[in-house]
Amino acid sequence: MRPALPLLLLLTAAAAAQPGTLAGTVRDARGAPLPGASVYLSGTTRGASADADGRYQLEAVPPGAYRVVASLVGYTADAQEVRLGPGEDRVVDLRLEATTLDLGGVAVEAERDERWQRRLAWFHRTLIGESANADSTRILNPEVLDFRVRWGALRAEAAAPLVIENHALGYRVTYDLSEFSASAVRVQYDGDERFEELPPADSAEAARWEAARVRAYRGSLAHLLQSLLAGTADDAGYAFEVVRTDAYGARPAFRMRADWLMDVGDDGWGTLRGFERIDVTYRGEPEEAAYLESEWFREHRSRPRSVQESSLHLDGRVRIDPQGTPEDPFGISTSGHMAFERLADRVPEEYRPPNEGDAALLRQGHRE
Repeated sequence: MRPALPLLLLLTAAAAAQPGTLAGTVRDARGAPLPGASVYLSGTTRGASADADGRYQLEAVPPGAYRVVASLVGYTADAQEVRLGPGEDRVVDLRLEATTLDLGGVAVEAERDERWQRRLAWFHRTLIGESANADSTRILNPEVLDFRVRWGALRAEAAAPLVIENHALGYRVTYDLSEFSASAVRVQYDGDERFEELPPADSAEAARWEAARVRAYRGSLAHLLQSLLAGTADDAGYAFEVVRTDAYGARPAFRMRADWLMDVGDDGWGTLRGFERIDVTYRGEPEEAAYLESEWFREHRSRPRSVQESSLHLDGRVRIDPQGTPEDPFGISTSGHMAFERLADRVPEEYRPPNEGDAALLRQGHRE
């Protein structure tokens, strides 16, 4: 009977991964349906449009933690946090409030005001990033943005979802901005994005995009968390040090094995242990040269290192869903190279490099 054990474990893992369905309605403040509203799972390519009765349905959704977002021009986006179990069908109804921003007035400022253009450049550096990928990424409708500066901090609002094209990775991103503030010492923004693949001009462009997506994925927070879930972080090129702090400041860092950082349950969910700060070294990719030119880079050196160094800052114990997504999106913040990479360097949450998905399932079965 011993040879049957790995098969049983794989079947158990497969059962925990049974997809479910999210469905519901999108209505306005008075309860009237909003046909044509976009409904999507934030950070993914999964989405649908509401029908004439305001109804939508998202099928074949893997178990995990999601933000279900409804968006429509002229309305403020609505979002609900959902935890979907294996094979579960959930009803999620969303309600949109009419926006109060004046799109027409913002468009005039965008065309005529040089100060507005400088603020747009600041906004672009902060949200889209300063990497090589950011150089090939542009906002198609910047006229929907309204900027204000107070006490040295830039604040931004958007009268409609931002439409962003990333020609480095081959995605069109619809971004619903809900909060944005940036100063010389602190950045805070929040929003939801839906990815759509751009059609490549030819096979050469398709191959270039796929290679760029693999590079963007490697060393990202998503790659790190998925590697910890699969028990492959060491093989993937990660090394860890834990830093503890007390009333007297930070104590010396000490090395930590990857399998001590995260507990993984039979349901595929993981829990990062409550270390305040985890320093991460990734040996799979060198630092990007643009990182040293970033306004957030504080060291005095001129050459990129052969490894990427980042830090994870945890708000207690953090739950990670089977897709590698934190249940609480604010439970983990990053600094270092991971923080340098912004929206232009992101791939959808469900992205995996070619042929990696089946291997991850097999590794999970053998680990258990």
